[in-house]
Amino acid sequence: MKRLALLVMAAALIANDEPQPKEDSEFVGRYNGSSFETAMGMEILADGTWGWGLSVGALDMRARGTWEQKGDFIYLTSTPKPVAPEFTFQGIAETDEQLEDPPYFRVVWAKSGKEFQYSHARVICKNTKTFYGQVDYDGYPARIDPRYDDPLPAENDPRQSCDTPESVVLEETIYEITSQPFKLADLGWTPGRTAIFAFHRNDLGLVDFTGVTGYLEDDKIKLVGAEWPLEMRKLPARDENPSPEQ
Repeated sequence: MKRLALLVMAAALIANDEPQPKEDSEFVGRYNGSSFETAMGMEILADGTWGWGLSVGALDMRARGTWEQKGDFIYLTSTPKPVAPEFTFQGIAETDEQLEDPPYFRVVWAKSGKEFQYSHARVICKNTKTFYGQVDYDGYPARIDPRYDDPLPAENDPRQSCDTPESVVLEETIYEITSQPFKLADLGWTPGRTAIFAFHRNDLGLVDFTGVTGYLEDDKIKLVGAEWPLEMRKLPARDENPSPEQ
């Protein structure tokens, strides 16, 4: 906390300083923040650009942009500015007369219109009951086929315990994308119909580092201002003219 306060004070003091020549900057180089389960790295180039990447499990994130040094601090800007992924309302589907109990809604890819199977939904009902679950390829709630599926307890089954769904919040949990609450009645939805929502990929996985500030300490770069603190150790410079093997 004390270090962060000093960083903020120092940044204010040097706000009007002239940027330093990039080719002479001690920040130029490669950095490694990998651990046993996480791969993370960053490269800061003398041409004024930088790149960062992280991979852990199913999560892959990256960032890129330009940088400027003032005093002992580096200031990052993401260029171009990433466009965040989002869920939007597309419309109301025509009623499928073959479905006895159609889903409340479905989620599709915005570009292709194909089913988007990576979302979860939080549904609040008129009787105040709340349900949370994955949105299946055929919509939410998923159809239960008695030939293959065990029946759900009534308290866990929206079809039995939700009198009328009033609002829904959609989530993509890997990248922590959450929609605004959609009020179904305001969208023109009525019982027996199916609302269609779309997931816009946009710059999925591209992180905005604009405003992130960094400093060097003990051969490590420490970045402040991102969604979480980042720390990576500086790697030895590449030998651009390695000696031939004897």
